[in-house]
Amino acid sequence: MLPKIFRSKHKVAVIGIYRSGKTAFITSFINHVMYHDREKLKIGEPKGSVKITYDKELPVENGFTRFPYEKFRNEANGRWPTKTKDIYHYSCSFYRSDWSMTKGQLDLFDFPGERLADIAMVKKSYAEWSDWLFNKVFQDKQYRDLAQAFLAECDRDVLDEKGLTLVYRQFLAELYKSYRPVITPSTFLLQHGNSKEMLGKFFGVKVDRGDISSSFSGLSEDEQFVPLPEKARKNNIDLEKRFASHYSNYRDKVAIPLTNILFDCNELAILVDVTTLLAANTGMYNGNRELLDQFFQILSPGDSLFGLGMDWIRKVGSGGHWGKSGSSQVAIIATKADKVHFDERDKLKDLVKEMTEGLIEKYKYLSLHLEYKYFACSAVRSTRKGKDGRLQGRLLGEEDKSEYDVSKVPGNWPGKWEEGDFTYPDVAPEFPERTTLAPDHLAMDDVIEFLLK
Repeated sequence: MLPKIFRSKHKVAVIGIYRSGKTAFITSFINHVMYHDREKLKIGEPKGSVKITYDKELPVENGFTRFPYEKFRNEANGRWPTKTKDIYHYSCSFYRSDWSMTKGQLDLFDFPGERLADIAMVKKSYAEWSDWLFNKVFQDKQYRDLAQAFLAECDRDVLDEKGLTLVYRQFLAELYKSYRPVITPSTFLLQHGNSKEMLGKFFGVKVDRGDISSSFSGLSEDEQFVPLPEKARKNNIDLEKRFASHYSNYRDKVAIPLTNILFDCNELAILVDVTTLLAANTGMYNGNRELLDQFFQILSPGDSLFGLGMDWIRKVGSGGHWGKSGSSQVAIIATKADKVHFDERDKLKDLVKEMTEGLIEKYKYLSLHLEYKYFACSAVRSTRKGKDGRLQGRLLGEEDKSEYDVSKVPGNWPGKWEEGDFTYPDVAPEFPERTTLAPDHLAMDDVIEFLLK
């Protein structure tokens, strides 16, 4: 056996917006790498010709919390894993049977989806951030209708800081309850610092009930800020300065460190639950797409000139395997594909492509190397075909499996839709009780093949 003198490093940032299934995706990913079954997860060409062999777990990087794989794996049989409340990191080494001189290293980073709403801050001043929200996000009818009280408060000649902050927090609570994802600053939903503790006993419980007493629009009660339109900023200079100072401190402590972690990853797995977007409304789609647009603008995926030079060295030295520079490999994944009928799953991929291709395609021309690919997958397959055009599975909250109806998946995104126009019930995940057996899945082998090649 030849010595493994080269390293193929795969630092994967798993990005997901509301209810995209990131935690289950990562748990399943680790489970398959740790206990690879060639019949269940078919890697290589021809399919199933490559064996992945797990080597060992590696220490997490300084400052990160280890992804609690065992906890999530054990609690996921019958219910979805606990919502991500912190930035988690899992690291391990592995071998591929088709890599003769190369050893692999996999690093998976799990981010709270709520933090995506803060990424727009990274390249924006307080005034620019405010203008982005007022002139673009709040112009969307689905946001504008909910923002009326806040907009009216901002229209006053003299602004009351306490009253303005309260109305903005009430507005953010309405956005959360109405499935609008642009909720920023994200500490309104996630505490900064010890983010293992959520606001309220469980995530969103207090906000759902209209209690925003412990949900702050900033790092703390004393460092809150809200966006202000240009006129209000000019008429309230002292308030604008305080908000700008609080904003800058927040950006430096939350948004920039998060983005630096993303910059350090050479691969992205972007998860989009199309069925949840369809089950919600147009506003959720618009907000999610806007967040992804800001995300791509900040990260600008693709290899730089330096990255190309390193690629050339890698190819000469190790057949294309080694550390990669920049986020040059992007998997854009329509998750939870088992929530729709088998013959409709390609439509999920088509919809996520229709939603995101215009956002990422230009970076092919702005970089020297960028590979992105679309997938429709289910990290855990929990449904089967039922009778009379139904699906069979155990709906969340129920003890037994049942058969139920689901909506057809549209061929294109509609021009407008409301909550209830499409129905895709949530089902309990089916992780095998034997932990050395990875779950059944749909197309996870395609995703893992792409990310670990």
